[in-house]
Amino acid sequence: MSVGVQTIGEELGYGTTSDERAIASAAKLFLRDGIEGVKMVDIARDSNVGVATLYRHFSTKAQLAVAAATLLWEHFNTQVRDLVESGPFLQLDGLGRLNTLFHTYCDAYEQHGDFVAFLDEFDRLVLHGHVSTQGMKEYAEQLDSFYPVFADSYELGVQDGSVCPGIDFRTFYLALSHALISMAQKLRRGEVLESDDFSSGIDELRMIVNMAVRALAAPASATDEKG
Repeated sequence: MSVGVQTIGEELGYGTTSDERAIASAAKLFLRDGIEGVKMVDIARDSNVGVATLYRHFSTKAQLAVAAATLLWEHFNTQVRDLVESGPFLQLDGLGRLNTLFHTYCDAYEQHGDFVAFLDEFDRLVLHGHVSTQGMKEYAEQLDSFYPVFADSYELGVQDGSVCPGIDFRTFYLALSHALISMAQKLRRGEVLESDDFSSGIDELRMIVNMAVRALAAPASATDEKG
């Protein structure tokens, strides 16, 4: 799975309309240089969109950051959709599907530190009140759009006996998702204390997923863990 500068440039291209080019360019530049390190004029130059046109369609850099974040999650979700529609995935039991899905997110966070850093900076931008609630609607919809796949996998697991029934799966999913992204962002920011020792940081990330899968597994169920 790939969510990064090359993905935007090579797989998505720059679109045909000025808005599409601006959003794709913003995503690429934000991933490379951070939101704070990019100016509107940089985006205008990279996308070959006039500065006046850019400001007319996106009055602030924050608006472009929301659009870029939405684009990145949209692309990420498209790639996950390709996975869940594949034959090997469909042959798995419910627990196997959940194991694969959670490890896929773990892999993406491991492989694309630029995306993790962008999400960290984007969250701070939102928390500081620079983005309206209305402006976040499409982003939130894209972020939540793949939850049903996880929920369906859990329900399949209940039916086939591979997972424990009676779990508040929505809360479980949110807890694991928040733990993974928080850990990935901490690894990206770097060690604060000598005792942090992130030399095995990615193993910690995978351990979170493995513990979650064990917690979901029915007593008689077993799953192959991804090392």
